[in-house]
Amino acid sequence: MGKKINVGFVGAGYWGQKLLPKFLSAPDAAVRVVCDIHSGNRAAVQQKFPQISTAESCEAVLTDRELDGVVIATPPASHFSLAKKALDAGKHVWVEKPLALRLEEGRDLVQLARAKKTVLFVDHTFLYDPAVTMIRDMIRQGELGDIYHLYLQRLNLGRIKRDSNVWWNSAPHDASIVLYLLASRPKSVNLHGYRYLQPNLEDLNLAVIEMCDGTSAFIYHNWLYPENTAKLTVIGSKRLLVYEGKFEKRSVTVYDYEVEDSMDGGRLMDGLPTTIPSKMIAERELQGFQDQEPLAAAVKDFLESIRDSRAPLSHGEFSLQVLAVLEAGDRSVRSNGEKIPVEF
Repeated sequence: MGKKINVGFVGAGYWGQKLLPKFLSAPDAAVRVVCDIHSGNRAAVQQKFPQISTAESCEAVLTDRELDGVVIATPPASHFSLAKKALDAGKHVWVEKPLALRLEEGRDLVQLARAKKTVLFVDHTFLYDPAVTMIRDMIRQGELGDIYHLYLQRLNLGRIKRDSNVWWNSAPHDASIVLYLLASRPKSVNLHGYRYLQPNLEDLNLAVIEMCDGTSAFIYHNWLYPENTAKLTVIGSKRLLVYEGKFEKRSVTVYDYEVEDSMDGGRLMDGLPTTIPSKMIAERELQGFQDQEPLAAAVKDFLESIRDSRAPLSHGEFSLQVLAVLEAGDRSVRSNGEKIPVEF
């Protein structure tokens, strides 16, 4: 194995401390320093990982010539400015989702990474779940038939953010899944948001995404819910599929169903009842992915893309498409749920 890739961390909060062990266990990485403006986070890192240096100033990390890459795990509002400084310094960048809070800022980062010939990786972790890859292959191979509809739910009772709403925290996951699974592009977004827990931030939202080929996707997020789930339901003309994305209970179940044909030449047949019979025929749970950890696979792809001078799966250009959906949703919720075109 060649020289290890020297990495510095910016941000050691909840997710930064989840991500740090993945880099520490990666054979290609050497974590040199972790910076965080909060003394409590630095103390937690020093207690768990005493071999890692910590710093309060992130500027020193972003410009450290010994570092090959920078991992940015900070609140969404800081992603653009921190990633820009790191890219300006010639660093490869891993930035947590979302890439930025404005599409124009995201474009600036992608263009800067291209000019600097550096890797810009955005942590859309679900792209690295082999279960999601399996679902994508099934869709592309026609095993589910024509895709009519996706229903995505990300619900929990737990960490309620104070610095951004539920859309900007949860929708990057679901928008990335929609874009990864479907060949068609999003055409429009309607987003309705509700504020029950804080006066200035939505904690519940429901989005309707219309795709250019007529497929629809509903996305439901809620921070005040009795179940902790990250679920995807796929409605196809041949089969139905349900994916549970929470790592500790990941599963994929496929359902065969039947709807009685009540049409004759495109017209309703005479003499039939007013309801169309339908029934479930069979169900099966898919196997072969439960032991593979998506976040570790994402770290591996980031490091290998640096070593091999190639784009990772979750590259900046893909994340721009995600950001276009997020921005359209944000504009919609500020316009009382108006349908907003998705502009790439």
